[in-house]
Amino acid sequence: MIRFFNPGLSYLKNKEEYLSEIDRVLTNGDLILRSDLEKFEQALAEFCGTKYAVGLNSGTDALYLALWAYGIGEGDEVLVPSHTFVATAQVVKQLGATPVLYDMDGVFTITPKTKAIMPAHIAGDFSCDMEALTNLAREHNLIVIEDACQSLGAIQNGKKAGAWGQAGAFSFYPAKILGAFGDAGALVTDSEELYLKVKELRNHCKGDTSKWGINSRLDNLQAAVLNIKIRNLPETLRRREEIAEMYLQGLKNVDLPKRVVGRVWQDFIIRTPKRDELFAYLKEKGIETMKNEYPFPIPKLPLSISYESETLRLPINEVITDEEVHEIIKAINDFDSQEAVNELN
Repeated sequence: MIRFFNPGLSYLKNKEEYLSEIDRVLTNGDLILRSDLEKFEQALAEFCGTKYAVGLNSGTDALYLALWAYGIGEGDEVLVPSHTFVATAQVVKQLGATPVLYDMDGVFTITPKTKAIMPAHIAGDFSCDMEALTNLAREHNLIVIEDACQSLGAIQNGKKAGAWGQAGAFSFYPAKILGAFGDAGALVTDSEELYLKVKELRNHCKGDTSKWGINSRLDNLQAAVLNIKIRNLPETLRRREEIAEMYLQGLKNVDLPKRVVGRVWQDFIIRTPKRDELFAYLKEKGIETMKNEYPFPIPKLPLSISYESETLRLPINEVITDEEVHEIIKAINDFDSQEAVNELN
């Protein structure tokens, strides 16, 4: 079996270092809001090119708290891409606002109720021209909150994902480019006001009992693990790029993602009208892939529906071997040959 993601192998790669840090944190009793978290927040902000970072429970909470901090609520509309994970729209609904979807052509309408736009950078690439988007948002006094949960390290025009808008949200779910050993996330920003407000909100607003907050702290143990992983992040990104290049050079008879300067490879997504058949074929061959579908409680838009129904995510991570990548390539290329044989029979 070639797994889509193998957290056990990822752990074993740096096992002794992880165990040493975990032992230190547990022995000292440094569990919540301690120095490892502060160290990680500083490292993440530096990596993203922002002034501040706030460690949170998840990327979803980063989106939620950013909207909340800017006062988004009932009667407001937030522009959300149709092709994104449900969390991007979900947080808007949770705050009582209305998610207004726009399709993969990037066409949307700004109304007097529009208060924010949340571009989602899916699979490691920017979803749009961020300079044009932020200029448009500035003209209409809109907040830009980047859902950069799948694009840590991506660069466009010299600026990294998460650093374009008023806030950027990141997820450190285990299968992400920078993955914790459980749920974890963060918000990055250049705004000191937003930084201080989100820090307050994540901890129940304990410093001011006249306000409401939530519990969304990135625990210190996960931060200690992430401090190890963020030091290795350049190597992780390089390895994923190597794997992507093998796929790009070797795969045939499927639509491939484009080589884009500055993108990172959170996912490698192929497109074929025979997606479901290919998915089943690879499963029979012991190759685990994932259908690239993001179902919503509200109707999605046509281009997104078409794209998501035909796309498949292939294994791409720092622990998969070259031999396994070539096995995947061979299996996909053999699929069409097998289809031709079956048709003749």
